[in-house]
Amino acid sequence: MTREPESKAHTRARLRRARAALDAADRDRAGSALRAAVGRWWDGVGPGAAVASFQPMPSEPPVDVVNADLHARGATVLLPVCEPDFRLRWARWTPTTTLVRSALVPIDHPPGPTVDLADPRAGADGAPEVALLLVPALAVDATGQRLGQGGGYYDRFLARWRDRPGRGALAAVVYDDEVLPAGSFDVMPHDQPVDLVFTPERVIDLRSS
Repeated sequence: MTREPESKAHTRARLRRARAALDAADRDRAGSALRAAVGRWWDGVGPGAAVASFQPMPSEPPVDVVNADLHARGATVLLPVCEPDFRLRWARWTPTTTLVRSALVPIDHPPGPTVDLADPRAGADGAPEVALLLVPALAVDATGQRLGQGGGYYDRFLARWRDRPGRGALAAVVYDDEVLPAGSFDVMPHDQPVDLVFTPERVIDLRSS
């Protein structure tokens, strides 16, 4: 039987309601489990590598504890900075970095300087080699298609990132019940699938499926 996909707007509304219903204890448990899951995966990465992550909004999985753990493991951690014309650049972060509020979107980011991680020239602007790119998502389907918040920044960035030689793994971070069957939501030609999915309960490697 063919599954009729939901519209993105309907799926986003449903998932946002479910996230809003989570309490602080649920989020704390999810953060601890995600920290352990991503940390185990990172142990297979060579020393001195970089991770491009994100600063989560209150309803999103608590990736902030993952970022702190990866920094403690020796990773260079970068967070996104939204620029005009839906451009994403990245700035280094440490646990002592004071974040500033974006003038364009309701997120916080490091004050800079920034680099373009999708530049095909290795090391352009001093950009480090990124072994793992963690991206926010409201859901991921079984084929790796990602449902984002709808802002458009990541789809534009990821279209360029995929063409970068030797790019690292691309991973979405969601709650376990946000991994949906294939075809659960509309997919557009510009949507960019992910390689990995991290949830508090499991790590799904779509590259081997």
